[in-house]
Amino acid sequence: PTPWQPPAGLAALIAERSAAALALPDPEPLPTTLTPAGDETAGDDAVDREGGPTRRRVLTGGAAGAVLLVGGAAAGWNALWGRGSRAGGPSGRSGEPPTYTIGLHADLGGPGRAVGLAHRRGAQLAVADHNSRKDKAFRLALRIEDDAGDPAAALRVAGRLAADPAVVAVLGPTGAVLREELVQRYGEARLATVVVAAGSSTVESGSGLHLCVTRPLDRMLTPGLISYLTRTSPATRVLLVEDAADPGLAGEVGSAFREAALTGVTLLEHPLARGDAGFGGLARKAVAGRADAVVLGGGDAARAARLATALAGEGFTGTRVAAGPALGPAFLDGAGTAADGWVFAEAYADPAALPAARAFTAAHRKRFGAPPATWAAEAYDAVGLIARAAGTTSASGEVRSGIGGRLVRTEHRGIVRTLAFDASTRQVRIPDGIFLYRIEKGRPRFLGPYGQVRQASGGSGRRSPGQA
Repeated sequence: PTPWQPPAGLAALIAERSAAALALPDPEPLPTTLTPAGDETAGDDAVDREGGPTRRRVLTGGAAGAVLLVGGAAAGWNALWGRGSRAGGPSGRSGEPPTYTIGLHADLGGPGRAVGLAHRRGAQLAVADHNSRKDKAFRLALRIEDDAGDPAAALRVAGRLAADPAVVAVLGPTGAVLREELVQRYGEARLATVVVAAGSSTVESGSGLHLCVTRPLDRMLTPGLISYLTRTSPATRVLLVEDAADPGLAGEVGSAFREAALTGVTLLEHPLARGDAGFGGLARKAVAGRADAVVLGGGDAARAARLATALAGEGFTGTRVAAGPALGPAFLDGAGTAADGWVFAEAYADPAALPAARAFTAAHRKRFGAPPATWAAEAYDAVGLIARAAGTTSASGEVRSGIGGRLVRTEHRGIVRTLAFDASTRQVRIPDGIFLYRIEKGRPRFLGPYGQVRQASGGSGRRSPGQA
């Protein structure tokens, strides 16, 4: 045959091999997943940490390559993938709305897999809800990548998402610490990253021009504690404990209380040294000093449990508050009954207790058979923010290049709260982004946004499903 003509019988052979390849079962676990717009079934399985192709995808790709040889490479590629010719441009067939892909950078196979799974489920529901709207100008798709909590793998994930021209923005990473090298990798590709869960960051302020963090970091949660001790459960003698095991958060909490200069409040201070000693002496000082409130500056949940146990052992019954990561399984398990009564300021809500999230909670239960876990609703809102910014970025189709600047200039009314930013600092506005929880019978009970919590024993909050 001539170079541009297939040998006789090749088309039939390709069809036979392709059918056989497609009939093979997928091995577990699944790899990187591209959830098509509106797909209600894809993307909720285990994900390979390297994001490599499945056997079916490899075989299908081989069959598709053969089809390209027979049918024409350019026409076959466009028909199979439907991607635009420009980076970040829309995909889709003529006459249909374009499709914008959001990359989900998550830990789905490592120590943070619970948070990663919550992100994935929240994002899937948001994509499905967006695509179900009749007035949509574009459709959404979700490409899922797993870094398994490994920093080296996270850089490779960032490289793959940055190299995909169909990805217009990234949701994540989902780890507790936002690392500068990841922000730089996405920034070099001018790919916007929307971070939902990270409580701390190694990124210098103002250096991430394509970075959008939708929550107040742990060091910004102190206003919730100050409000609780002045409005909800007023205290006049407050013992401030700065834990040397977590000097960063301890220093931020301490500085905020000192700078607040609360009227009519005597601020007592007691440093907590590293190691196992010092908890008993601190508890005795709280009782002897007639403190009616203890503020823990520090995020080590196990050490918070030690402090709770020591205070209970000395008979201290005053208010006890802390912020951020101090509320964790190590605190609840280690403190036992001594945990009851502690109040924590957090950056996430319990959607089951929010009227605005009622439909979301019902949809989550229906699709996944469980209530939404911590950060699922916030991930849902983050996808809504990306979609709103994409819709106002440009009519030229160059969404990816412009969405980073639009995100912090966009206000999105989500189901948890309204997402709004200070355009000059690129930081999220925090007044309605801090929520309070009180431990009751060993479980966190959602009290609500800190500005709406008026009475220490009032309200009809619910236990947080993500903190059991």
